[in-house]
Amino acid sequence: MANLESQRLYILKRLGILKFLSLIEALLVGFLAFVFIKDMVIAIIGAMFVGVFFYRLTSKRLIKSKKELETSVLKLFLMRHKAYFPINELSREEFMQFKLSEDLKEFHCEKGIKFKNFALYDVKFKDHLGRFFCGICLISKQVLNGGDEEQIYKKVVGKNFELSSYFAKEGRVLIACLANPFFVNLKKDVEENLKIMQGNLEKLNSLFNA
Repeated sequence: MANLESQRLYILKRLGILKFLSLIEALLVGFLAFVFIKDMVIAIIGAMFVGVFFYRLTSKRLIKSKKELETSVLKLFLMRHKAYFPINELSREEFMQFKLSEDLKEFHCEKGIKFKNFALYDVKFKDHLGRFFCGICLISKQVLNGGDEEQIYKKVVGKNFELSSYFAKEGRVLIACLANPFFVNLKKDVEENLKIMQGNLEKLNSLFNA
């Protein structure tokens, strides 16, 4: 875990340096553009374009390393619980078999995570009434029923993962949330990420004890 934390600090420090250099590059280009063409609007647009381009060009490798580190932290947590990632995403047809919605206008699902008692997927869809859902779909062999179907379509308030808006039917659960409960935020240290994921797992397991 110490090695992961060292990688996190290194990546964040390097990205911070690149952002600073991109800002300097943008200011320099903006100043030179204004000196030569005397047009503030064009100078600002040019500066923004160069700054963004410079950052994206120079940070590609670090961004890739950042994503790999996020996956490593997640897998460290999952290993402790004998879970694994990724598993194949749900198709529209598979999701419709759960009968959690009569019909869908739009549907998108990411690859999932498999725990001992359930599988979990990031899901977004718009139903036949035009209601939009954004959150997770939990699938368990254990029979789960409850929650409020209308509530899951309401706007979620708060970034922390909660079970305040969920709908369960025959072992399939939709939980409205802004982020996956096992999302890794590298602005926080590795230990804090593991604690947050553990707390969120306990919240999900509480559904089976209700």
